[in-house]
Amino acid sequence: MSLHHNVLSYLRRHAPEALSFWTITGVTVKPELLAVCDTFYSLKLIGALERLAPDAGLRFALLLGEYRLAGGIGLGQGAALNVHKTAYALGVLNFLAAHGRPAHQEALRDEGWRNSELLDYRHRPRWPWYFTHHAWRVGHWIGGIPAIVLSLWRLAPEQALRNRLPSAEAVLDSSDALIDRDTGLFRAYRIEAAQKAFRALYRMRHDPEMADLGGIAHLHWGNYAAGRLPYKAAPALFDRTWALLGRRRPFMERVPYCLDFDVLHLARTAIAEDDHRAAALESRVRDFAGDINRFYHSELGGGYALHKLPGGLAALHECALTRRAATVPGLDIAPVDVAREACWI
Repeated sequence: MSLHHNVLSYLRRHAPEALSFWTITGVTVKPELLAVCDTFYSLKLIGALERLAPDAGLRFALLLGEYRLAGGIGLGQGAALNVHKTAYALGVLNFLAAHGRPAHQEALRDEGWRNSELLDYRHRPRWPWYFTHHAWRVGHWIGGIPAIVLSLWRLAPEQALRNRLPSAEAVLDSSDALIDRDTGLFRAYRIEAAQKAFRALYRMRHDPEMADLGGIAHLHWGNYAAGRLPYKAAPALFDRTWALLGRRRPFMERVPYCLDFDVLHLARTAIAEDDHRAAALESRVRDFAGDINRFYHSELGGGYALHKLPGGLAALHECALTRRAATVPGLDIAPVDVAREACWI
């Protein structure tokens, strides 16, 4: 069976309501928003958006209207969406607009955005203080808020201007100030001893090096989407990424998911044009793509969480982009540059 078929079969079995939400005209089911977004991204990344029902975009906008989006940008007053889920939902709106199904006008508030909930007076993203030492978690705010700003200026520039939203450039500049000039990683913390203590505890369950790279990747999706290359301390950042790709096989952790996309995207976008490791990187991503395809052909089942699927598929697309391939391995479609097109995943 093809990868396209396997993913659709997985969605039918494990996300039937979310799949119906996008593909059946007039359907009245209201799945949880994250599952709806995961399913849309998955359909996009297997080249299946032709399955969208004619009313699917409007239905998504109405569903968003039942939630409170971060920064007061939406129309809803229901359950609050955090920064990550808001950026993710805006990514769906970006893809829908590019697909000729714009739905943002029905989803975004004209006036009354609360920019100060997202940004401080320096236009720097706000984040919960208790995540300061957690590079991967804090990246959801330091990267997610610029992604929201980028998407809003892309989708609704008149509303962004009316609501005095700072420019994406200003927000990204302020976010970049949180990057260490030597390592290329976040330095959102102030107390080195506390950071070392956190990393020692974190290492008991996860690799802090992967968390470092996963965290900074969230911000660099926005820098990349805005054409802000090279990244701050890009050579040091690529060295770390390359070392991780060398010692972690087949995936960063047990199964392919967004962390693999993080690392692959950094590798592709941080490597210098004249770096002698370019050919070796292409060879590594060829192997990586083969491993992802094998996993999705043999282990794509109920034990694999739906939210992991878009990240794993996006990693497969990154492999194709790194090799400048015309099609994605296992899928007869052109690769999707997710960070550039959606600003977030």
